[in-house]
Amino acid sequence: MERACERIIVSKIENFGDIHNCVKNGIMSVGMRELNSDSIVAIKPNLCCIKSHETGATTDPRVVEAIITFLKSEYGVKSIYVVESDGGQVLADMAFKLLGYERLCNKLDARAINLSKCPSAIRKFPQNVFLKEIKIPDVMEKADFFISVPKIKTHGYRSFTSTLKNQFGCNPDPHKGKFHARLKDAIVDLNVAFKPDLVVVDGIVALGGYRGPVSGVPIRMDTLAFGRDPVAMDYLVARLMGIEPSTVEYLVEAKRRGIGTSEYKTEGPVPWGFRPKFKIPPPRLRNLYGMFRMSK
Repeated sequence: MERACERIIVSKIENFGDIHNCVKNGIMSVGMRELNSDSIVAIKPNLCCIKSHETGATTDPRVVEAIITFLKSEYGVKSIYVVESDGGQVLADMAFKLLGYERLCNKLDARAINLSKCPSAIRKFPQNVFLKEIKIPDVMEKADFFISVPKIKTHGYRSFTSTLKNQFGCNPDPHKGKFHARLKDAIVDLNVAFKPDLVVVDGIVALGGYRGPVSGVPIRMDTLAFGRDPVAMDYLVARLMGIEPSTVEYLVEAKRRGIGTSEYKTEGPVPWGFRPKFKIPPPRLRNLYGMFRMSK
């Protein structure tokens, strides 16, 4: 049975000084359960390559900074972890260092954690379709609250990538290419194991073109979106990009398996006018692209 209509808050960034206020107001508006100083929070940006946020390929560290600042000032949270895993395109430790996250964590007394180096334990998920056993890093097991901070990007193999695909990077296995033969099932299975409690979509600079999610054309949208349901968030993002959600296999499968709902209502200035700029890869190119390995 599908859940009730989800509420998504959309914010326009008028200037970069607004990011902190937009994050605070967006999170408070969408609502989240009460945290305290003893809570453990994991934050997962998309750091799939060594390209700055201006390219549209990786999450803007200023958004993550605003989230950490909010958690500390509003709830006094002490244990905040920014997490990413190694992949075929990049090592997480290198991404933390070169994309400003190491410096950010040092500044705000948070920790950058490479999930591929973190102690972990295998958990069984008999209800999953493909990944019946998943290695769960200790930091994700201990986290009381999980915040996913994805990008808005085209994907040469899967039309687009945003919230659900961001949890693919919670898998600590660095050899992610081996999961691409059954990517649809892998994405949904990993969202069973690593379902976010809050989603903050970074659409300040999105990525368009046929070569996403690593290369492409930056699209300045100046937008942040906030919600609690990863499926609803991806339905909105797909439509923002001019993609019919029912054509995206993993999105349909995630809805079918109860990860979230496709029903939502938005509040705020939804930027519909950017659709033509994304230039979604046609099916023939997506099939060709799928022959090659990608990390995110």
